[in-house]
Amino acid sequence: MHKHHPPQQGVVLIVVLIMLVVIGFSSAAVMRNALNSDLVSANVRSETLATQAAQLALAHCEQQILLTTGSTVTTHEAATPARWQTLANWTAEGAAGPAKPDWAEHDNLAAQGALGQRPPECMAEKSSIEPSGRVVIVTARGFTPDYTENTTTGRVESGSTVWLQSTLRLSSP
Repeated sequence: MHKHHPPQQGVVLIVVLIMLVVIGFSSAAVMRNALNSDLVSANVRSETLATQAAQLALAHCEQQILLTTGSTVTTHEAATPARWQTLANWTAEGAAGPAKPDWAEHDNLAAQGALGQRPPECMAEKSSIEPSGRVVIVTARGFTPDYTENTTTGRVESGSTVWLQSTLRLSSP
């Protein structure tokens, strides 16, 4: 006896192709999520490094301002607008610009690839709120490892900057 089978209609092939498409889309979605997670992690790392650099600058400048002699940070008179708010003050050279001390710790970390090549900076200015001149506002900037700026305008081209501020009350004017 010979059994009669119905003719193959290709249903199995269509089902397999549909399954392959579904698996392909699922794989692409998983890879996209993994890449996005990597980007987020890299951005968080960059921001953390810039924050640490700004904290380093802020602590260094505060210590320098509190020295009675030999400070490497110039404390500027109060201005309107505040000096730290004007970009040209951050690109100025010498005493008019930000303090750029010898950042040995930064340079060691930068050489290891942990920080970018741009060292952190700080600026100190007497507060206009306190007429005695005993209150100093310290502003510090730290940069992400990928930070670059236009050398003519000082505008950021890539990366980012973290800004931190503190207020110090000096014991004498």
